[in-house]
Amino acid sequence: MSFKPVRLLDRYILAEWSKVFALAMLGFVGLMLLSDGYNRIPEFLALDASVGTIVAYLLLGVVRNLSLLIPISLLISVIFVLATMNRNQEIAAARAAGIGMGRLTAPLWAVGGLLAGLLALLNAVLVPDALEAMNALQEEAQFAALKARGGVAIPKGQATSVSFENSKARRLWLISNLGLSAGQAFEVIVHSFDADGREVRRVSARFAEFRKTSLGWRWTFREGRELRFDPATGSLMAQPRFQELTTSGFDDDPEVMFYSTKDPAKLSLREVSRFVDQAGFNPGGPNAAYAMRYHAILSAPAICLVVIAVAIPFAVRPGRINPMVGVAKTFGLFLAFYFLTSFCAAFGESGALPPMVAAWIPATLVACWAFPKLKSVN
Repeated sequence: MSFKPVRLLDRYILAEWSKVFALAMLGFVGLMLLSDGYNRIPEFLALDASVGTIVAYLLLGVVRNLSLLIPISLLISVIFVLATMNRNQEIAAARAAGIGMGRLTAPLWAVGGLLAGLLALLNAVLVPDALEAMNALQEEAQFAALKARGGVAIPKGQATSVSFENSKARRLWLISNLGLSAGQAFEVIVHSFDADGREVRRVSARFAEFRKTSLGWRWTFREGRELRFDPATGSLMAQPRFQELTTSGFDDDPEVMFYSTKDPAKLSLREVSRFVDQAGFNPGGPNAAYAMRYHAILSAPAICLVVIAVAIPFAVRPGRINPMVGVAKTFGLFLAFYFLTSFCAAFGESGALPPMVAAWIPATLVACWAFPKLKSVN
């Protein structure tokens, strides 16, 4: 009985799981489409957007939300399948035949590992593409609507009141108007600090030009003043005027500065990774929200394995328990986990906790709670 019956049992468990998982995914996708349609369709209709634009936006929204839908569907399907097998005494029969819980649930662990890899791939490739495409569709619809009505629209790639802190280089940029397509920035002030946070240099220019070279970004400041400070006393040492100033030390990416004007939740993994690569992975202040977004995306695939560890002891209990009871309790688990994730995210975005720590705390706490129970079940 050692090999062939176990293979049949694996196929049986996977077949039952795949049915429930597919139904859960379809149900959640339908609810997501209804929610997005209710919230977004009136906005696009007000902008006179085409039906094709609306449909494309909604479908891209489904791809964007896969990282949320896959873990909760996995949790529901695993609990439902194991609770059904437990209620029908199938788990008891397998245990009586000498099959341990570890081997019995091996197909589910394999599925969790595959979905974790799929989630990592989605977050790295498809979800960033979908999110950037959604932003582009919304911006194009807004621009077309303003143009049709004779309004003045801000060109794509242009932002006002830009504030960007480069934690690695210890620089703070304040820009009145930034235009990526034009390669210019107006009313630019750059504060430079030493390792102790004391200001040592300030460049103030009426406008600046930037272009990308083989060595990185090159900034040229025009019509301004360069101030030098004594870091020990804070007194002004020099403030010469200049008509043109080019310094090799300023290699900040203007595209990353443009990201600082957007909501972190609307940035893709590619965009937010570029931001934290320059601004720092565990910064404080406004940049902490972007680092939190980055680490939250990276920690998402681990949830697929955590939900398996939660589902097994939660579903395999003595007695003939209705599987729907386990599914109902699943939503309670999901809401508790969602609350914990939001709570930790708030601390990470405020800088009270390092963003990396805040992103991994929910999965770590749930794993610490689930694995001892999983060991007792085995």
